Amino acid sequence: MVKVHKLHKISGISAGIILLLLSISGFFLDHDKWSFLYTTTFSGVAPQLLKSEQRLFTSYYQDENNANHIIVGSHRGLFESFNKGEKFSNVSKLQILAIVPYENELYLATSNGVYSYKNSLLQQIALNGEYITSLSVSKYKIVAVIEKEILVIIDKQTRNILKTTIVEITKELLQEDIKLSRFVRDLHYGRGLFDGDISLLINDYGAIVLTFLALSGYIIWFLIKQKKHPRFVRKLIKMHANIFAIVAIFPLVILAITGIFLDHSSALAKFMRSVTIDHAILPPVYGTLKSDVWSVDYDGKNYRIGNRYGVYKSEDLDTWSLDNKGFAYKMIRKGDILYISGMGAPNRVLKDETYTLLSNTPHMFRDIVKKDTTIQYFSTRQTQLKTPVLKDITLYTLLLGVHDGTFFSSWWVWINDFAAAMLILLCVTGTIRWMRKKRLY
Repeated sequence: MVKVHKLHKISGISAGIILLLLSISGFFLDHDKWSFLYTTTFSGVAPQLLKSEQRLFTSYYQDENNANHIIVGSHRGLFESFNKGEKFSNVSKLQILAIVPYENELYLATSNGVYSYKNSLLQQIALNGEYITSLSVSKYKIVAVIEKEILVIIDKQTRNILKTTIVEITKELLQEDIKLSRFVRDLHYGRGLFDGDISLLINDYGAIVLTFLALSGYIIWFLIKQKKHPRFVRKLIKMHANIFAIVAIFPLVILAITGIFLDHSSALAKFMRSVTIDHAILPPVYGTLKSDVWSVDYDGKNYRIGNRYGVYKSEDLDTWSLDNKGFAYKMIRKGDILYISGMGAPNRVLKDETYTLLSNTPHMFRDIVKKDTTIQYFSTRQTQLKTPVLKDITLYTLLLGVHDGTFFSSWWVWINDFAAAMLILLCVTGTIRWMRKKRLY
């Protein structure tokens, strides 16, 4: 029978480099707000990575009075074209999370507050230094959401802040069960356990510990093999096997298991959508969802926010009611009609206080382009609407390609699966070895 320490060594040597790549790339991908991820670029890359760069586009505007004029928002900045998208110029390096047209002016949700854009003039309106994830504009008010949590009401004329609040939904309205597909994604992306950044910090802890364990494990193996620096090796072994590593097993096992599911999300889609998890056994975050405001809308009377459960409505920002079920990823208003893009949920439209499903529309569309009486849906997978032609990729896309394996090959997911399985084995054998040493002392 293979000894535990042999299993531990073989697992670590065979999968350590892959786990190191996954831990480092995963750590930075969890912090996708960091600007340097989008200002650091690489050229001469494979076509599949250039294609992945398209997912950084967030919003799209085409002037109804001038078809030549197109403005596209991206995590890479604001791009503008005056020749129907044949050529774009980069107007700003700010991350653009949303473009909301109102009358003859554009309002932008950016990584540095709320801006207006008119006649090629970019001007900050409010919330300097804040990361704005969603935006809605009406005749008298601007409603901005800071980092999916804080709602800020701004007077449109004076630009003064009228109110700052956090959405407090009663527990009675948060009793929804969820599908396994949603739960797996929430856990892996660092939003499936607790409110705020706690879930993300738990993921970070696991990534940092795994990085240290992979590096120290290789150094220990190499120095023992070379029979060098025995005193240093003993110290490093003590650092390698410690309580911090044992605590990290919890997030590491979660990340390994959910990572395997996500590697094969297409093949397992039917199974994951067929399994329902009862709300009674869900982690605490599903009972509050305070930091889960993915979209916002204000029609002049009612405020609406979209989270992973659905659309919630309020007239006073204090009392909220469930208006429509299903993850509301984006809410885009065009006059009296509100278009709602779903994430793992159907797209739908709100008109005359009635919700209707939108058929034959792209999943998770990011914007609406209105041309005369027709509507086009802007999605990162669409090809009809012209976007800037990119000849390089950002550090974010590079890290994503390394993390999901597309940087290497389509079959690399199996290598990631192997590394995930070895990680679980390392957690088990590492715990056994740690417990045995504890008993000796």
